[in-house]
Amino acid sequence: MALSRRRLVYERANGRCEYCQSPALRDILPFQLDHIRSRKHGGPTKLSNLALSCLACNTFKGSDIAAIDPETDTLQPLFDPRRDVWNVHFRWDGPILVGNTAIGRATAALLRINLPTRVDYRRSLMRARLF
Repeated sequence: MALSRRRLVYERANGRCEYCQSPALRDILPFQLDHIRSRKHGGPTKLSNLALSCLACNTFKGSDIAAIDPETDTLQPLFDPRRDVWNVHFRWDGPILVGNTAIGRATAALLRINLPTRVDYRRSLMRARLF
């Protein structure tokens, strides 16, 4: 059952991290099934609460469900791949992920999506036309 659930989540996400959009096939580390609302906060292990996540995004997210928007200094819920539209909250400026909304900015900051090593990795994937 877990294998089929993993396959369904992977296919639904088109093989990309649902937060930073990194392709799973190009990453050396295995992708994770992220509980969007963590089990710690009562989140169930069912398809509607699972997202495909790269190890970096999943590690930085942990069990958090909210973060501070660095622009407004207000607490915001994190981006929810099942309820939110990625293009509403985020956009790319080359290999830099830009938050369009308070939710997008808070999520990008908490998940440290623009750490130099992560930006360099995306830049190299972009040069190879893999991102």
